[in-house]
Amino acid sequence: MNSQVRDELRFDSYGDSALLVRRENNDRIRRWATMQSLSAALRQAGPAGIEGIVATFETMLVEFDPLLIGHDDLETWLRDHAPSQEMPATTGRIVELPMVYGGEFGPDLDDVANFLGLSASDVIEMHAATLWRVAFNGAPAGTPLHEGSPFDKPIPRMTEPRVRIPAGTIALAGFQGTIYTIPAPGGWRLIGRTPLQVINPKGDPFVAIQPGDQLRFKPISEREFERTPSVFVGELL
Repeated sequence: MNSQVRDELRFDSYGDSALLVRRENNDRIRRWATMQSLSAALRQAGPAGIEGIVATFETMLVEFDPLLIGHDDLETWLRDHAPSQEMPATTGRIVELPMVYGGEFGPDLDDVANFLGLSASDVIEMHAATLWRVAFNGAPAGTPLHEGSPFDKPIPRMTEPRVRIPAGTIALAGFQGTIYTIPAPGGWRLIGRTPLQVINPKGDPFVAIQPGDQLRFKPISEREFERTPSVFVGELL
């Protein structure tokens, strides 16, 4: 047990059926790593009554059934399962995703380039040359939110979100990126799309890309996109 991590954990009650967990530490990667380690421990062997776990950049929200477990017992469980050593910033696994940039696949590419004062080709080159670290799997449906932007300014969201964005679309906002795993509304800037399936609704694992993985995007043509089988990413790892 890592006594430092245990002593730095802080808990805030969210009503009678949820707990917000955070770590007081000056290192943001350590804060992130602790939340991811604790969420993994909960999912693998958590106590009865856990109904939902949302681990993000620096916090974790745990939803539970108060008839089966209370705040105090859950806090005790989490302190007892503090990671024995610091989780590394990356898993060491690089996931390569083919991607068409611009056009109907990435209608915001030119706008993003204009905002950054770059050409569309520059944006593509910089985006594809970057190893993006997956911070967490979010909503909807296991979306791998990733960080490590090579751009010097945060990219603004759309003033009016789109109603439906195709699955596989890669988008940017702020200094982060995301991949839409299912057709969904959203206000991020769309720069391209991968032909691969990021989730596998009928299989295990549901999401193969995990926090700490690094993403590398490989530019392909529209013709290559059409020729690439729409297989689950997990089958290629």
